[in-house]
Amino acid sequence: MSVIDEYRQYLRRKYILFAAMLLLLPFAFLLSIMVGPVNIGSAEIIRILLGYEASETHIRIIYHFRLPQSLAALLAGAGLAISGATMQAVLRNPLCSPFTLGISGAAIFGAALVIFLSEGFSAATLPASNVSRYVSSVTAGAFLSSCLATALILTLSGKRLIKPETIILIGVALGAFYGAGTMMLQYFAAEWQLNAMIYWTFGDTQRATWASVKVMSLFVGVSGIYFITQSWNYNALALGEENAQSLGVPVRRMRLETMFFASLLISVLTASLGIIGFIGLVVPHGVRLWVGSDHRLVLPCSLVCGALLLILADTTARSISPGCLMPVSILTAFLGAPLFFLMLLNKREV
Repeated sequence: MSVIDEYRQYLRRKYILFAAMLLLLPFAFLLSIMVGPVNIGSAEIIRILLGYEASETHIRIIYHFRLPQSLAALLAGAGLAISGATMQAVLRNPLCSPFTLGISGAAIFGAALVIFLSEGFSAATLPASNVSRYVSSVTAGAFLSSCLATALILTLSGKRLIKPETIILIGVALGAFYGAGTMMLQYFAAEWQLNAMIYWTFGDTQRATWASVKVMSLFVGVSGIYFITQSWNYNALALGEENAQSLGVPVRRMRLETMFFASLLISVLTASLGIIGFIGLVVPHGVRLWVGSDHRLVLPCSLVCGALLLILADTTARSISPGCLMPVSILTAFLGAPLFFLMLLNKREV
């Protein structure tokens, strides 16, 4: 067998793996819609999605609760995974992730600050329109705060004297700063404010709405297209900055553009759902172990694998205890830490 035939066979195995994950995704999505306090069969779900007559209660449950939640899990998993993979590519650091760069912590600080500055709030005593405005203002605060952190990271990334490895240390410092600010607000907060702040620290797909799903789908779609079109440039950058520049890659501009799209995507996802840890760190490492370091395969596989992993984690979190919908961030943290530890112990490079 020639070298070309061996390479084609190698690529065929990777494409088969990608196709398998892609085929599993709709089944996982259907399963996530089925699971919940009210049992709804797959046949009835398909009938409802196709527009046939069904129980009015089941229609409301699916369209008002489960479908937005499942779509949010799919979009957030895909967005966090591909943004983590691209950050690791342009900064050439395997520890890059939305959490380690401090952007997630900045979003939580922004939400906590809006809650702290708000007057007394009770969903039981205020009209639904006021509740909606309250939630929107908290989400806007989280988004603006994370955008400020993103602007700082982008500004520092553009400095020629700042090495890519230093950005990680800047992210750690930002995370510590925003974490301290959030704790200070929690210390001086009233009881209802403290409860609301703690709620926003959980990454939870249950808070997803159709409006937030539309916003997330727009940012995931635009950012994902940009990242995948830059796959060859990321491969060139893996050979070193000088080699990439000799091949015609505008390294500095590409790094800034990638960090902009990735950070903005993370800001939107965190402001919409809260902090969901380890997806942006574990998934890219796992994908590289399966398909190698070619970003033409790593990025689409990370996109699909991240969506699949978060949908399954969200479904599992909802089925652990009947009637108790546990936030998915708890499960991803419990599973992500040991999985990442096992990958680090693997003999292959991650």
